[in-house]
Amino acid sequence: MVTFNQKEMQAARNIISAGLVKAAESLSFFMNETITLNELDQEDSLSVNTIEIEKKNQSNIHLMITKVIGELKGVCCLIFSEEEADQLRNTALPPEVLNSPEMMAEMSDGIMLEVDNIISASVITQFSNMLKVKIYGGVPELRKVNSTELESYLQEEINNEMYLVSFKTKFKSSHVSFAPEFIWLFDNTFVESIKNYSATLA
Repeated sequence: MVTFNQKEMQAARNIISAGLVKAAESLSFFMNETITLNELDQEDSLSVNTIEIEKKNQSNIHLMITKVIGELKGVCCLIFSEEEADQLRNTALPPEVLNSPEMMAEMSDGIMLEVDNIISASVITQFSNMLKVKIYGGVPELRKVNSTELESYLQEEINNEMYLVSFKTKFKSSHVSFAPEFIWLFDNTFVESIKNYSATLA
């Protein structure tokens, strides 16, 4: 399986960082309050046999999956704990929804998918612009899994010759703070595009 050298890894990290900055701006508009982004904490998941997930031994983990469609193939995964998901819902949804069990049942997953769409689309757009390729995100999918099921999903993708890079970052405002685990799965064509882009950098 293809791997990145340090320069190529940094190039991928810079693209994702720029995308997440744009995501924070879009979330600020969506949630009607200023959302800031902490510095990315890169976790070097360069070994295909090692998957480090912080949310071990948790149930009802919110795994949101957006497939990259177009000239390159990949999968963007956002992983929230149940507590983080509830905090997001409580901040993003109006009181009339929060106080109505029927409306909450109807909208609670939808609001998470919208947050995923904002974050994933921002990063995918950044990759599209920087790598000069036509790619876009598919319809996001939400799965509620435990830690074992989460690791099984990621291992299956790796076995399908996907290359895993994971990041930890934190979005925060005066009312909310959430730190999703951000996992990007590339196929070899995506990796080669990043390598070619890295080669053009000083």
